[in-house]
Amino acid sequence: MAFKTHSNGKLLITGEYFVMEGAMGLAVPVKWGQSMKVTESQGAGIHWITKDQNGAKWFECKLNLIDFAIEKTTDETKAEFVQSLIKSAAQLNSDFLSKWKKYKVTCDLGFDPAWGLGTSSTLICNLATWAELSPFELFFDTQEGSGYDIAAAVSQEPLLYQKNEDELSFETFDWSGNLTDGICVFYQGHKQNSLEEVRTWKTNKVWKQKDVKQVSSISEALADCNDVDEAISLLRDHVNMMERILNRTAYDGQFSDFEGVVKPLGAWGGDFGLALHTDVEYTAKYLAKKGMKTVFRLGDILVK
Repeated sequence: MAFKTHSNGKLLITGEYFVMEGAMGLAVPVKWGQSMKVTESQGAGIHWITKDQNGAKWFECKLNLIDFAIEKTTDETKAEFVQSLIKSAAQLNSDFLSKWKKYKVTCDLGFDPAWGLGTSSTLICNLATWAELSPFELFFDTQEGSGYDIAAAVSQEPLLYQKNEDELSFETFDWSGNLTDGICVFYQGHKQNSLEEVRTWKTNKVWKQKDVKQVSSISEALADCNDVDEAISLLRDHVNMMERILNRTAYDGQFSDFEGVVKPLGAWGGDFGLALHTDVEYTAKYLAKKGMKTVFRLGDILVK
């Protein structure tokens, strides 16, 4: 018997960590994700292997089926993360892993794990599918955060996501090709720790309710936007708001001479950034001069 599943990586365009606080954020699923294959054989235990985008072994661990103790691993922190998910899934669904078998789990990443496109969220979605659970149920039982990346992992289109205290909602939309073909996203060369960023954000709340309303308004306007100049203005408003709240200039002014708009995506200052100008060739040449080696047009990497 073999089980297979796949989920999408993501980029958060607006929202940052306001998404946790009742604001509406805009996210997009990308074509790179993570697949999972599970095979069963005689024996007892879980043998877990994750491969990177080149097919090389990135992580490996072995767990027993009695209490899911880690028997062997190449990375203790990653093994503890897998262990916590499996323990939670088994508690949420008592039938999960109730058979005395040997399970070989092979995960294949479609992107460089350093990029921060969702190694954790795609794993949570895949494991939840295997355990016959809602991915949101598994996420909120084990993680801190809004869950927007879970929504993106299961979506086939760009989406607006909102989490209030007692409920969450997301709706998909068809984003204008004028924007997706004009937006360049670039990897900055270092990955942010999302959990640490979430905890820092929750500890140091300096935003006001008007900021929550503003980011929701920006997100909704961007979803309906098909004009590049208007999108630039909206994204600038978002950058200015975040700079004020965080008391921190985006990229420490590294891109201050860019004639359009440049903004961080997701955690402020890590992972990917976005650049938009009316001339996409100007954007690409500018980023190349700034030493950005990993650059994509958003329209080329969206799930289709």
